[in-house]
Amino acid sequence: MKVAVIDIGTNTFNLLIASKPRNRLVLDKVTKEFVFLGKGGINKNIIQEDAILRAITTLKEFKALCLEYKVDSIHAIATSAVRNASNKLSFVQKVFDETSIEIQIINGDTEAKFIYEGARESLDFEAQPILLMDIGGGSTEFIICNNQKIFWKKSFEIGAARLFEKYQKSDKITTSEIAEIEHHIANILLPLFNILKEFNIITLVGSSGSFTSFAKIIANKLGKSNDLIKTSNYIFDIKEYNNIHQSILNSTLKQRLYIRGLIKERAPMIVVGTVLVNFLLRKLDIQHFKLARYALKEGVASDFFKNN
Repeated sequence: MKVAVIDIGTNTFNLLIASKPRNRLVLDKVTKEFVFLGKGGINKNIIQEDAILRAITTLKEFKALCLEYKVDSIHAIATSAVRNASNKLSFVQKVFDETSIEIQIINGDTEAKFIYEGARESLDFEAQPILLMDIGGGSTEFIICNNQKIFWKKSFEIGAARLFEKYQKSDKITTSEIAEIEHHIANILLPLFNILKEFNIITLVGSSGSFTSFAKIIANKLGKSNDLIKTSNYIFDIKEYNNIHQSILNSTLKQRLYIRGLIKERAPMIVVGTVLVNFLLRKLDIQHFKLARYALKEGVASDFFKNN
């Protein structure tokens, strides 16, 4: 049996075609397209017409791949950009009319649950609670969990696209813009910081997206780019992460386009992403920092096989 999961994100659309003959997912096909569904409308809670056209074009391509791979079931999951959009129902209908793909809009709580399930397919969690974090374009999810269960989870509207469009007006981010972002994050994340007082969290696990980019940049810098080709996880050297954090902050967009390991579509928003992560590392005194390359789409696939 094969399942296709389409993750309709604020910046990227991800397609996963997977099977599960044993205890771990087998990824038969993984591809992504940068659709930038939230561009120009993420902070206005609307999906712009040009973004809808890009979405439909990409979903037609994904549908063709699903037919090619003879998948048994297609699950299209929409997150922050769609769930907050005033025109979400017309968007969902247009997609169905053009592609016959039914989109399921999930809330932040469900999104966090799927991220947890996906990350566990990628990285062996331990009994000690950790903080799992997923930076999307529209929202960022935080999950306090261990290898057995989720203790607490919440989605916050501080995704990279939202922060970028609202705060980063300069080509090279300024200290005042960083201060504004950190002030905003500190206020928004108060529920997280309050609940963390009940846990002894020393490990941060970042899932997919921006964290994969950070890992690739560091691996390229250390001449170990091949280390990430066949692995679903990575252990960060926090000192090396801090080095690339400073390098990204001090760069212009043109300079970031030449950073080895960073794909050009992520170059504009990687700055606010690293500001967010650096703030958490400092605030929480994190001692261990890891990457789980699987996230929402793998979690949806895992949940499908669990129930079928």
